[in-house]
Amino acid sequence: MGAFELRPYQEKAVSSILGEWEGGRKRTLLVLPTGCGKTLVFSQVAKRRVDDGGRGLILAHRGELLDQAADKVMRATGLGCSVEKAERTGEGEWFRLTVGSVQSMMREKRLARFPKDWFDFIIIDEAHHAVSESYQAVLRHFDGADVLGVTATPDRADRRNLGAVFDSVAYEYALPEAIRDG
Repeated sequence: MGAFELRPYQEKAVSSILGEWEGGRKRTLLVLPTGCGKTLVFSQVAKRRVDDGGRGLILAHRGELLDQAADKVMRATGLGCSVEKAERTGEGEWFRLTVGSVQSMMREKRLARFPKDWFDFIIIDEAHHAVSESYQAVLRHFDGADVLGVTATPDRADRRNLGAVFDSVAYEYALPEAIRDG
């Protein structure tokens, strides 16, 4: 493990997410306020799945966040990541974790490079975007994967319901609770 130790609520979040998947709820949501360690939590979920032999995709909304996400995952867990973005590809790399931009991953030509069962799990950062067609194209292709959506803002301005994408909320930590816990 990396140099980061999980706070009790973060450990509970990791356990709850894994429990949702083990209980058959394939698409679950993590809601944590900004600054409460969403990346650290999903990095630990990814590490535990990779340690069990799984292969995962971390899907980001914007390409410029990919290197940042890969770096945070490396620092938190020691796991290296392939990158799927524009002309960059992880083809031929041995990493069991890939970070990809939705703009690149949604393209039919890119998806065709991957068998439908290539990823055992998908983590969607900024999951409030997951109802969009671009994310749905990726989720349809890898339809057998467990999915974790991570967000600080589960309510969308356009009122489209995340319940159309996610089966459950694995863990939600409210801002007043975070403030009370210091």
